Amino acid sequence: MVKLRENFSTIIVALALSIVFSTICNIVGYNLGIAESLPGLLILSAISLVGYVLSYVVPLKKITSVLWISFIAIFVASPISPVAEQVIFHVGNVSLMALCTPILAYAGVLVGKDWGAFKELGIKAVIIAVVVMAGTFLVSSMLGDFFMMVFN
Repeated sequence: MVKLRENFSTIIVALALSIVFSTICNIVGYNLGIAESLPGLLILSAISLVGYVLSYVVPLKKITSVLWISFIAIFVASPISPVAEQVIFHVGNVSLMALCTPILAYAGVLVGKDWGAFKELGIKAVIIAVVVMAGTFLVSSMLGDFFMMVFN
């Protein structure tokens, strides 16, 4: 419980920044206004916050916050949930790529934070990291294009 209190303000700030950046990405990249984006982003943030808190409150140590968040998201969007229609509608107004932007920014900050340790790994690690990032981007792009063709 002490660790939850220590990290709670950090997770609130991270969620708030994610909402702001994702809203900007939704507006700029996908022509979705604040009124369309904000309810879905607030729902996703609430799900994330509840899952994060549950990972500390529930004494099952093997269940991480990511798993709790997944359980909650599946439940609130499932047919047995009384709020499923609203959740699906509002979250459907949030672009997945708009959500990826802050996540990738956080990853960049983390890599930059440990840049000294990263450089100690040598040029081979840098080459591997660049190839992995490029490959991930290219494969994700191809999968996105494929699914857009299939579902449109």
